[in-house]
Amino acid sequence: MQRFNGIGESKKIREIIKEKQIDLNDLPSKEDRDRWFMDMALNKLAYQKVHKFFRVSVWSGNLPLRFTFKDWDITKQPNSEKAKALGNQAYLLAKQLKNHDFNVVLAGDRGVGKTSLALAMMDYLMQAGRSAMFVSTAELLRMVNDKYTDDGIKTRLESISSAMKRVDVLILDDFGTEGGMTGNIKGVHKDLQDLMYQVSNARVDFEKNQAKGATIITTNNDIQQLKQMYESKFIDRVYPKNPEHQLLFDKMEGVRNV
Repeated sequence: MQRFNGIGESKKIREIIKEKQIDLNDLPSKEDRDRWFMDMALNKLAYQKVHKFFRVSVWSGNLPLRFTFKDWDITKQPNSEKAKALGNQAYLLAKQLKNHDFNVVLAGDRGVGKTSLALAMMDYLMQAGRSAMFVSTAELLRMVNDKYTDDGIKTRLESISSAMKRVDVLILDDFGTEGGMTGNIKGVHKDLQDLMYQVSNARVDFEKNQAKGATIITTNNDIQQLKQMYESKFIDRVYPKNPEHQLLFDKMEGVRNV
């Protein structure tokens, strides 16, 4: 590597300044440089926080999903006005969740776009700097069942549980499928019951009696069916009572990739 010192180094620097046409009177101050480096460091930390939780997500088939509000195609639904209204409601709720914490439910039949809009909300909130993770409850149940024969899964479950308690925005997808289909509903595995209850406790500020973080659930079941699977107290804690926080996909047909 070529080294410069003394007069030679100064001459080389002057040549570079002349060649690059650098205006020495327009260089950033030390304060500007320090502020720039600080902003870069803070942005990097914010990015790491947002994506740290996303990387712990639990996907069905271990296949990550992506969807944005721009991908919401209302023409794929026969009831396009209803699809448009649901898309707008999800977008408005996502905007509110940037600065406020509350729970949201997307309820309806299979294939009507619940997961798509939940993913769009997650994408929007991550872009806004909120950490988020996606959890397929059916896949989570599989892991709970397998943890007794695989120590690696047990360790991963501990990491997942910790992240679910601390993440800003938690998506519980297909919530209720772990309790069986309609007409054959049963109580959920005790270990999963305990895990979910601990997570829900951690996501409530009991002193202020309000949500700590946002939980967004997609489900094919109504609240009474969910209470047949889980303790009523847990369902009352995660299922929003405010009608404005409920996206009901009634009168919508099953159309994948809406």
